[in-house]
Amino acid sequence: MARQRFDEQATPVVPDATDRSHMRLQSQARTGVWGASMVLSAIMVGGGLGLAAAATLQPAAGVEPDLANLLHAMVGIKALIFAGAAALVLLRLRGPVRAASIAGYAAGLGMSAAALFWLWGLSGLFLGSALFYGGLILTYLTASRDPLLVAGLKRSLPQDASLSGRP
Repeated sequence: MARQRFDEQATPVVPDATDRSHMRLQSQARTGVWGASMVLSAIMVGGGLGLAAAATLQPAAGVEPDLANLLHAMVGIKALIFAGAAALVLLRLRGPVRAASIAGYAAGLGMSAAALFWLWGLSGLFLGSALFYGGLILTYLTASRDPLLVAGLKRSLPQDASLSGRP
């Protein structure tokens, strides 16, 4: 007589409500990680496309050194604004998120990243600025239409009683 293995003797168990909620939380966590990786890859692709476009399409900028320093400082300020927007979006993506929201966040931040590299070349400043602010506006419009935004931010921020004014 042959011995049976554990899999042959096991009977399937019907999952209860707690198992389903646990599976839903795992699915939401995977969606958040997937969304964050999609947005980060869109930022990298956008930056790469902006760098490639700046290297191939922009003529050499004939700008005085003092003006070039000022314009590079202004691009640096835009980079800080972009970093703040990207940090807020990545904080938002810790919670559950819909695919349409991920696409909007990725497109907006990708456009802004491409514009930063374009603007660094100091040529075509109007086009670069329009692309940068267009990406930020797209990110803002995506956030304003994201129905899970408040729930996602509440879930990702620490709940501290001293901050909320409760004893």
